[in-house]
Amino acid sequence: MDQSFATNAWLEWLARVRLLTITLILTVGVVWPQYVPGLSSNSNRFFLTLIIFWITLGILHLILLRWLPRASWHGGMQVAGDVVMVTLLVYLTGSQESYFISLYLLVIIVGSIVFSRRVAFFNAAVCFSLLAALTLLAYTGKLPRTSLALPSIESLRTWLVMNLLGFLAVAYLTSLLVHSLRSKGQELEEKREELLSLQDFTQDIIHSMRGGLITTDLAGAILLLNRTGEEILGHRFADMRGKKLQELNQDFWLPEQYPNVEGLSLRKEIHFRTPQGEVRYLGISVSPLRLGTEERSGFVFNFQDLTDLRRLEQEVATKERMAALGRLSAAIAHEIRQPLTAMAGAVKELARLVPLEDDEKQLVNIVSRESERLNNIITDFLNYSREKTYEFQEADVCALLDETLTLVEKKPEVGSKFHIVRAFNGHALRARVDTNKIKQVFWNLCDNALRAMPAGGTLTVKLEPYPFWLRIAFRDTGIGLDAKQRAKIFEPLQSGFEGGTGLGLSIVYQIVQAHSGKISVISEKDRGAEFIVELPRVA
Repeated sequence: MDQSFATNAWLEWLARVRLLTITLILTVGVVWPQYVPGLSSNSNRFFLTLIIFWITLGILHLILLRWLPRASWHGGMQVAGDVVMVTLLVYLTGSQESYFISLYLLVIIVGSIVFSRRVAFFNAAVCFSLLAALTLLAYTGKLPRTSLALPSIESLRTWLVMNLLGFLAVAYLTSLLVHSLRSKGQELEEKREELLSLQDFTQDIIHSMRGGLITTDLAGAILLLNRTGEEILGHRFADMRGKKLQELNQDFWLPEQYPNVEGLSLRKEIHFRTPQGEVRYLGISVSPLRLGTEERSGFVFNFQDLTDLRRLEQEVATKERMAALGRLSAAIAHEIRQPLTAMAGAVKELARLVPLEDDEKQLVNIVSRESERLNNIITDFLNYSREKTYEFQEADVCALLDETLTLVEKKPEVGSKFHIVRAFNGHALRARVDTNKIKQVFWNLCDNALRAMPAGGTLTVKLEPYPFWLRIAFRDTGIGLDAKQRAKIFEPLQSGFEGGTGLGLSIVYQIVQAHSGKISVISEKDRGAEFIVELPRVA
């Protein structure tokens, strides 16, 4: 038996069809007995018994199919049972005059589907042999005759030959069609496997891409989002399927911004905020999605996370500018410091030798004070540009941070105006640092945060461990920074506070870089700022 066709589902369907056919035969025999030749009152009792037994057999087949779905003998048992039942039904309803001889053809068709071609012909031969034997035995009087009239020997011979040819023809044609169907089915299954393999291969390629991929229809409804895209955007495809891309981010929808561009790949770089609040810099390119007929059916969006690249570019540019400024400031400081010191000394000497009025003395004091302030600024520049020495050792960053925050809390101006929140659990987290220098970084960042909140506010300090990094974040609720200020925040002379030299964050940047760490800032104007320091962790 060909198991590819004689499946459990097919055999269940066959059993249900059998029950329906038997029910129709029962209805005809009971309601219209006059249309069933040879069905007398005596044979009617056997007819009903046979039909009830056949129905019971069909129900039993269904039960066995449920209990033993993988058994290989279901098809053979059903066909053999049908052959016997049809033979008995034909005999009870008039042998050669029976209207139910055509049921043999149905049994032959089913056998041709369930079995191989050789077994199908054998099944047709068995059906004909039973029909012929039954008819001849009744004709010769060895079985009780159920037909209304006795045919002549010539008509009986012709009838047998016609049935033999019909049975064989049905078996041949059905086997031929089933063989063709099996071949096509096998080809279809092979194509299906190839298609599934190709689909899996395509899915693997799409989800293995290093960049994000989104496909949409013409209206912008999301049809596909790969795994890398999920990681970049912070959204799961299951949550975004069918939603408009414009709802995700209006800047993402380039076709609306360039409606007249056809067939060209558009590219744009945008800022994107994830659901977790992270701001990422994305590079997006979009191209039309076309069918085989060249008709446009949607759009394909390729995008990459350029945040780290832009940060590195900004760091390189900042380092270059800071190096140039350092060299320039060192040269200028040396050239200015000596004449400035001489000028300040000369003014003080003149004030000592010559009697001065009160307003003149005030001018001399201003010159002396400003000269001293300029000298301090020049000293700071020299300290900034001078090569620093570091003494690295393993230390508990958590303890250093807590110690610095305690000192900040003791400042007189803190009081009840500021609230400092420690968002770390106090567990030891070690890194290789210069303890004095790294505490200077923490102090400068805390001091800047307090100065950015002139009306008071909250400073939240968070320490988070990662597999290879320690992440220290200083978050304030102050005045914030705009995009222009963020771009140059770590450069010298960029102070936003009155009286500041603009060197504090530049020195912080130098120290963090010397520790092989990273420092970045996330801020918007009037929405506070968050300075993030990342240091290599010691396991």
